[in-house]
Amino acid sequence: MAFPSSSKVVVITGASSGIGAGLAKYLSKFDKGKFALVLVARREEELQKVAESCLPNCKSLIVKADITKRNEVEYILTQAKIAFGHVNVWVNNVGLGIIRPVLQLTDDDVDKIIAANVKSALYGMQIAIKHFQDDQSGHGHCINISSVLGRIPYVGLRS
Repeated sequence: MAFPSSSKVVVITGASSGIGAGLAKYLSKFDKGKFALVLVARREEELQKVAESCLPNCKSLIVKADITKRNEVEYILTQAKIAFGHVNVWVNNVGLGIIRPVLQLTDDDVDKIIAANVKSALYGMQIAIKHFQDDQSGHGHCINISSVLGRIPYVGLRS
């Protein structure tokens, strides 16, 4: 199946379930070849199911990666450029909440939360924005998705 080089290439992190999988499926409803998707998560089997659900309208590249590690985020961009030549949109869509009262959170819990909710978005933005600046078109879109829990916490779990 041929896809036009004019396809908008969209990287979606956290694409194996939830909002990320929903976004991939939504984008696949547009005209054939309008979007090419780079689906990223740690769970490869679930990514494969999402990619299959996007056929035949969207070509999808599956990248198994841990985006809390800068070198793996760089790897995502490299793989996207090999497959599609460029990236137009980068969607940071990973979040972690540990459902436990504040006084029971460990240092390891906090490190995991910061890595997933802050570092992963920062790494994605830095790498995507640098790519957008270096790309011949000189522009792109970086979208950060976060949780409503910053405004409306779970009952009994706020301090």
